[in-house]
Amino acid sequence: MVLIVLSLIIIGFIKQYRSLKRIIKDIDFLADYNKSYVTYLNKHLKFDYYSREEKTGKAEKELHIKLISQAPKAQRLLMGAGLVDYQPAFSGYMVKNYPILVNTVQSLRNPGGLTEEFNWVNNILIMQIGRYEELYESVKADTLNPITLLREGVQFFVTLPISLLYWTKIIEYSTQNKLTNNIVVKLINFLIIIIGFVSAIVTIVLGWEPMKGYIEKLL
Repeated sequence: MVLIVLSLIIIGFIKQYRSLKRIIKDIDFLADYNKSYVTYLNKHLKFDYYSREEKTGKAEKELHIKLISQAPKAQRLLMGAGLVDYQPAFSGYMVKNYPILVNTVQSLRNPGGLTEEFNWVNNILIMQIGRYEELYESVKADTLNPITLLREGVQFFVTLPISLLYWTKIIEYSTQNKLTNNIVVKLINFLIIIIGFVSAIVTIVLGWEPMKGYIEKLL
């Protein structure tokens, strides 16, 4: 039982380490995307009004292609922060859960009166990078907590069937996330941890043979 608990802690550590690597990768991606986005606004957006020739130069084309092609991933990493309640200019209605980044980036070459939207996207990107950095520090601290590592190790096996459904493309990531964070799944996770702790402690105190006999009596 003690070896099982230690194995779960090791699995939890591996899971947390992989989470840290993924968070760093997401931070780097969003930071690079925001840098390219700001560069486009400062160097190329103004040419929409003054010079069609410079606006369609090689540097502008490459940067525009990068921003457009990477927009879906950037929008996904923004998560809920990228879905806003948006009121189009000169309209009397509100659009709920409007994906602000992908729609705004498509207007880079025809900005019209979207100055506020351009600044809005930049602010959201900066705030989301800050949230990921905060998440990184939190996960990093948890890698030194054996209780948290045990929880993550148990959760890996409890949610493995759900993860398999996602890996085989049967369900979407959003569905996997909802199922993983379901109260029933969390309760099962909690019960397994408590049973594991009690079993490990009793095994250490009494030894395996008395513990085995006690379990057999219960059954």
